[in-house]
Amino acid sequence: MVIIPPGRYGMLMPPIDQGRPFAEGENRLVIITKPFAVGKFEVTFDEWNVCVSEGKCAAPEDEGWGKGKRPVINISWPEADRYTRWLSKKTGKKYRLLTEAEWEYAARAGAGPPRFLGIKPEDVCRYANVYDISAEKNLEFGMEMLPCDDNFDVTAPVGSFKPNAFGLHDMLGNVWEWTEDCQAVLWRNAPTDASARVNGKCSERAYRGSSWLSHPPRYIQVADRYRFLGARYNDLGFRVARSLQ
Repeated sequence: MVIIPPGRYGMLMPPIDQGRPFAEGENRLVIITKPFAVGKFEVTFDEWNVCVSEGKCAAPEDEGWGKGKRPVINISWPEADRYTRWLSKKTGKKYRLLTEAEWEYAARAGAGPPRFLGIKPEDVCRYANVYDISAEKNLEFGMEMLPCDDNFDVTAPVGSFKPNAFGLHDMLGNVWEWTEDCQAVLWRNAPTDASARVNGKCSERAYRGSSWLSHPPRYIQVADRYRFLGARYNDLGFRVARSLQ
């Protein structure tokens, strides 16, 4: 786990920003008054399988890509939530999913830029597993690719790329990550203290970031947000968080 310090930042993209996600909502100030802990990596198959071995989690499909230190995939929001409850009971510490505001703050490493690290597209593969030259060469999806090569077609073992300034790996790329929040089209009256929004459309939960399938560069940004509940995708996983106070 990595301890994330308090701070404040402008959440989501400015309204006039090109490539701004559809129905994202307005930019808003979020104030984080207390530190919190975040998993340095996305939850892996190895970690998930401990829960499976104790009969508390179901074994997900790995698509034949391998398990081990690769991020667990094909996990629905209820399953990710169930894992945090199991982990809390097992360790005696209160684990949970990140809130959307916490996730974005952690991904930006504080009040950093909303786009992917502010680096050139050809340098992205040093920091994240995205749809690149290797993916298009071997998968032949015919999609626009990043002009770099991270040497992975699909998911990569966690920690394979450089961390952000907070020391967190794969906040962008590898797999999308479930968050705690109920989904809402707009953010009017949403909490500004980094707590989870629990009064929106709770039949759908938000997931953030990007994945090994993400392309082109303009869509690889911390503000990206999607919603579902029972989704089990091969580019969707999660990481855990823990309140400290």
